Amino acid sequence: MTKYTVLTGATGLLGSFLLRDLLIKDVPVVALVRSSRLETATERIEGILQRFERQLGRPLPRPIVMECNLREPELGLTNEEKSWLSRHADAMLHNAASLSFVETDAGEPYKSNVDGTRNTLELCRTIGVRKFFHVSTAYVCGNRRERIMESDFSDASGFGNDYEKSKFAAEKMVREADWLGSVTVFRPAIIVGDSVTGYTSTYHGFYAPMKILVPLIEPENAKFEGVEAFGEILGMNPDDLKNFVPVDWIARVMTSIVVNSRLHGETYHLTGGNRVSIGDLSRLIVEGIRRYKKPGESKIAPMELARLLPLFHDQMEVYQAYWRDDPEFDMTNTLRAVPQFPPVPMTDEQLLIFVRFAIESKFGWPKPKPTRIEFPVASALEGPNASFAERNDENAFGLRVSGVGGGDWTIARDGATRGLPLDAPLMTMNSRTFRAFYADRDVAVLESKSSWESGSETERQSAIAALRGLVEKNALTNR
Repeated sequence: MTKYTVLTGATGLLGSFLLRDLLIKDVPVVALVRSSRLETATERIEGILQRFERQLGRPLPRPIVMECNLREPELGLTNEEKSWLSRHADAMLHNAASLSFVETDAGEPYKSNVDGTRNTLELCRTIGVRKFFHVSTAYVCGNRRERIMESDFSDASGFGNDYEKSKFAAEKMVREADWLGSVTVFRPAIIVGDSVTGYTSTYHGFYAPMKILVPLIEPENAKFEGVEAFGEILGMNPDDLKNFVPVDWIARVMTSIVVNSRLHGETYHLTGGNRVSIGDLSRLIVEGIRRYKKPGESKIAPMELARLLPLFHDQMEVYQAYWRDDPEFDMTNTLRAVPQFPPVPMTDEQLLIFVRFAIESKFGWPKPKPTRIEFPVASALEGPNASFAERNDENAFGLRVSGVGGGDWTIARDGATRGLPLDAPLMTMNSRTFRAFYADRDVAVLESKSSWESGSETERQSAIAALRGLVEKNALTNR
């Protein structure tokens, strides 16, 4: 069994697509996740994967989920979790970040982007992970306007906002961690939704003007001149160009690089095939309102343009530096590494896919209901004493259950612990098969519907007997 890749930021837009693509490629993943007010860390991941499963029409493996906090030393992991990671993980994909453009009272984006990166590096040093993949941003170039090479890294020209400044500091910290074995840096430009479905879970950047304008303008009143006027008060030039990149393409490219060791140790610009003018974006926002917004959905009564402009300025002022003209970004390393995945052209038709999803989804409102796992496989395996403790039983085996409520476990005579063993027989099944087995303890279900990646017939029969005994023991305990 290959070792685990640790992923931060798995519940964000890019992180969720990275998680999906890594799991599709059979990369074992540990997702370091913070619980929300309404969902546990595991439920947050479960909701993301169930959505992808509905889209793909197939079950996906589940990552190991560990509760974390970017603001805490070594991300707040327990000693048992760190000990497990030191034995089972060999790579860190650090994707978690704050998108705040102006420093907040809570210290963002610096608390997440700088302190969070420092704490992540500290964790890697502790657990012995020396392979580091860092998600930076193309805009660490700051205020420079010449062609930006992938090898360029300088703060001499200053920065347009706190986000750029914090991400530069984070990338610098990673580059200076000379104890790391390899550092691979990804620099995406402005991330937009899925190129096929338009799906997005965040509405920053590209979506910010739409999020403010769409609720205010009825389809019959949508005019290019009006939308363009909103841009002019921020100093947005219709001829200025921006780099928009679909999240599924970024994740596909990154995953292909992560799984190929020959491509590690480089810096990759993920900045798309063509830049889009502010004028074209304004035109497509108008087209989107006309096509996809239902009449009568405006949240407030129609207002004169002169009254709307100051309101728009107040809402968009934080993005003012963001909407300046983008430089051209060199992509030599990226195009050489993954020629099979050329950038997605940002045509009118492609951009309207993103606009349509945003308008029809009402910019993510109402929010999806919290995910609840009806039958967590963990409840049948772990009992009340779930842990990451090492199992030394020579007859231990790995169990991977894909689909709703699934996960990875090491099964031994005396119990189950989370995560797959490094060198032992591996039994795989989907959660429907596990539930059918659990209902009647029928080993015939396992023999006919589970698969084995390794192990002799004797080892397999011994494992099935151990699994049945463990499930029966926990069933009695849980009564």
